Amino acid sequence: MRRKNMMKKILFMLSMALVAIAGHAQEQFEGMWQCEALGATMVLNLAEKNISLKDFEGEDTYGYVKGDLNGTWVILKVKEVKDNKALVRMVSDIGHDAQDVELKLTKEGTLELKLVGEQNIKTIVKQKYVKLPKVSVFKKNE
Repeated sequence: MRRKNMMKKILFMLSMALVAIAGHAQEQFEGMWQCEALGATMVLNLAEKNISLKDFEGEDTYGYVKGDLNGTWVILKVKEVKDNKALVRMVSDIGHDAQDVELKLTKEGTLELKLVGEQNIKTIVKQKYVKLPKVSVFKKNE
């Protein structure tokens, strides 16, 4: 009986430690980030869905990317956060495009946005739609 209680305590403590680690990982993905190459700003808080957009009707979001893109891309779902990577689902504010995106914190202190699967995020250059690069680098605003 004692052994069973001890195992329950150990499992409980391990699960609490994992929850704390996951929460810390999500907190790393918080703040405002800039990408000069895209002329875009990313606002993030993957720990809590509390970012609102005046142009986006509905619930609060985990963040968004806005700038010289085809509309604003909104993070509505956090699929996974592990170590220095997060997999999120973004949708355009127009609502007809969706894209899985991997966010990766680098050792240099930047955030890489990597498109997963088909590239749907586009920008307009000289009156033509152009696909974004597979990976874009964002620097954190201090």
